[in-house]
Amino acid sequence: MLLRRNRWSVELLPHDVVELILERLPVWSLLRFKSVSKNWKSTIDSRRFQQRQLIQRRQLRGPDFLLYVISDYKEDESIMVLGDSIVFKLRIPDPITMVCHGSCDGLVCIFNIDGPSMVVNPATRWHRIFPLSNAQQLLLNMFKRRVHRCPRPKLGFGKDKFKGTYKPVWLCNSSEFGLDNATTCEVFDFSTNAWRYVLPASPYRIVDDQKPVYLDGSLYWLTECEETKVLSFDLQTETFQVISKAPFPHSPDSNDVIMCILDNRLCVSHKIWPTQSIWTSFDSLSGNGNKTWKKMWSIDLTKTFSLYGDTGLGPLVRPCLPLAILNEDKLLLQGGDISQPVIRQTLSSPDGTFELGFFNPNSSQEHQYVGIWFKKVTPRVYSRENPVTSSTVGLSISSNGILILLDEKQTVLWRRSSGI
Repeated sequence: MLLRRNRWSVELLPHDVVELILERLPVWSLLRFKSVSKNWKSTIDSRRFQQRQLIQRRQLRGPDFLLYVISDYKEDESIMVLGDSIVFKLRIPDPITMVCHGSCDGLVCIFNIDGPSMVVNPATRWHRIFPLSNAQQLLLNMFKRRVHRCPRPKLGFGKDKFKGTYKPVWLCNSSEFGLDNATTCEVFDFSTNAWRYVLPASPYRIVDDQKPVYLDGSLYWLTECEETKVLSFDLQTETFQVISKAPFPHSPDSNDVIMCILDNRLCVSHKIWPTQSIWTSFDSLSGNGNKTWKKMWSIDLTKTFSLYGDTGLGPLVRPCLPLAILNEDKLLLQGGDISQPVIRQTLSSPDGTFELGFFNPNSSQEHQYVGIWFKKVTPRVYSRENPVTSSTVGLSISSNGILILLDEKQTVLWRRSSGI
């Protein structure tokens, strides 16, 4: 709207010009401008405008990175951090500790295996909580029965790009739940506020301790096969399809592989210590939706993160997660954490702050170690030089607080104060 000072007249900009200006504004400005007029509000609320504005902001700003932080001070409050600024603090009914890989149209999905999940728009503070799936209910029952080695599936979140609807998806290996078929799949429908099964589910078991990734209307997993495959789930048709074989040889340890999105392309990575290789996907010339792979990076992890080599924990470290390509020739990485140990037997402290137990770092049946976990962070390992090789040993804590390792004949193999 233009006001001419020398004349009593007001000239209105054409509405299509107004739209072009509004498309270049951040969301928090648009929220204020909705009160200017009914016409502006209708424009800003329209899906067509929102899609164009999202594209414009991506082109103008490049990638942003959202950090989700669990508050150390309030159990029912979490903090959203965008770049170097706190976006907002969000109160939640239960601590939600995991974030789905990436975002979808600016929406972030956060979840817990045994609690409600939530979709959040960090720019507008809008959020919606949705209930537990049937798989989560089964997991809760397993936790209550104190079943060891419970499955740890990861939630996927994406968008049906034709209908514009968003869909959280659980894909779980069935046998761990005592169910038939290779996998079980559930999709949440926001219109009915309910979960429903997808039939048929994937015919291949998946690497279920890794987060699925979303790209262009589909979710992707790696399969748990002798020859690793890349599995896609079309969020419109709700069907599964193998799009290619993985470009690396089969890895017996799922902690050595990772999948991500880089520059709007599906990428996979494989770590053979001390080298991590990263491949980028390209559409097959056949046009059938399959992918071909090209190795783009080979990273020496001892030079990238020298700390790993100094501690001797390098072989246990997960691959670094590629986050973005910067200036066309630099790769932004998130450092890998210590591989989640395979727990054989654990003892928990009364207040739940730590666990003591056996674990093996590479899913090997040959060597087991005694470790201590503080709220499931990096394990402190004792007796690494004398690994346990028998599956019949037992672990106990004496009345005076001594952690004792016993063989099948109740002979003390090792002892240590549990207060360490």
